[in-house]
Amino acid sequence: MNEDSMNNIKNSKRRDKHPFWIWESIMDTPKKLGECLSEPVSDQVRLVAEKCKNKKINKVFLLGTGSSYFAAIAEKFAFEQFSEVTASHYLTSEFREYIPKKFDNQSAVFFHSHSGGTKGDPETVQKVRDLGGYTVGITDIRESALDKSVDDSIIGPGGAKVELPATRTYATAIFRMLQLAIELGKGTPFHDKAMHGLDQLIKIPDVLETVAQKYAEASPGIVETLKECSSFFVIGSGPNYATADEAALGISQSSGIPSQAFHLENFLHGPIQTLRPNMGIVLIAAPGPFQERYFNTARACKAIGAKVVLMLPENTQSELDYDIKMEFPAGIPEVFTPLIYMTPLWQIAYYFSLYGRGCHTDRLAMDRPEFIKAFSMLMQGDKKFVT
Repeated sequence: MNEDSMNNIKNSKRRDKHPFWIWESIMDTPKKLGECLSEPVSDQVRLVAEKCKNKKINKVFLLGTGSSYFAAIAEKFAFEQFSEVTASHYLTSEFREYIPKKFDNQSAVFFHSHSGGTKGDPETVQKVRDLGGYTVGITDIRESALDKSVDDSIIGPGGAKVELPATRTYATAIFRMLQLAIELGKGTPFHDKAMHGLDQLIKIPDVLETVAQKYAEASPGIVETLKECSSFFVIGSGPNYATADEAALGISQSSGIPSQAFHLENFLHGPIQTLRPNMGIVLIAAPGPFQERYFNTARACKAIGAKVVLMLPENTQSELDYDIKMEFPAGIPEVFTPLIYMTPLWQIAYYFSLYGRGCHTDRLAMDRPEFIKAFSMLMQGDKKFVT
């Protein structure tokens, strides 16, 4: 960790109730989503959309690592719902080594990296450009290595952050790409769907503000109910498989409790047999084709004796079985729910961290000498891990 980052962390305990920077980022997420709707972000989105149309882009490849890759999973569904392009997601390193055969000069590649300094990104950008692809950076840092290497960038609001985990940066990346998917649909056979999607997207910041305030109050009680769990499964599908991945990562890092994400059907075809009464399971039953399957899964997991957290829209009419019910405003299309459902899961992870069982909530394991040494070996050249 470089000296400036170390000094920022040392000053991070600056509040009485919420002493860590990550809480500020979590609670600031609705505001940052709102800023994506104003200039200059929306102008950047329109510019990239115009270039995609001029280049006759019909394939987009969404790349990232860690939380940035999870964001790409969520975004894929929006491109195929609101535009004519096909979309796929890849880990950046795998895409670099296994460029798809269908790649051509009608392909656009979106590189996700909050810092813009992820090792290997500029090299992958150059490889894509050599093949005739259009390259776009999805980052929050202007003049970063990524921003300098791509054809264009869509820079998010908020700038640099002190804490290592992604919270508002994850959400704003998804939001910007939803804006782009909608912009690409304008003037095409998807125009009406895109315009309807835009009407709903602009409501999301206010909806999330209400949800964030609600679960800022409820999260301590949820964690009190779950604190004896020995491990967690987080289950999602469709765009919310991204939510499951990000939540499992956040709970593991913050609580020190092993947590793993699964697609719903993959979980039911094997891992459910490892479930025990001292384990917790989070079921993301967002509106969508598998919702009733989630409700049946909740009943099955309760029969086994596990602690069940069920996330679902308000006023859902169904016979339910759970330990904790987390309700969200109804009427939000499934493709937008990752923006709403993730924030309370970050809040829960934060309160787990206050029990002191996991890592420093801002620094993760990077306040431990053995991890600093290990990551300096693994992440050579990545400025976040320079000793």
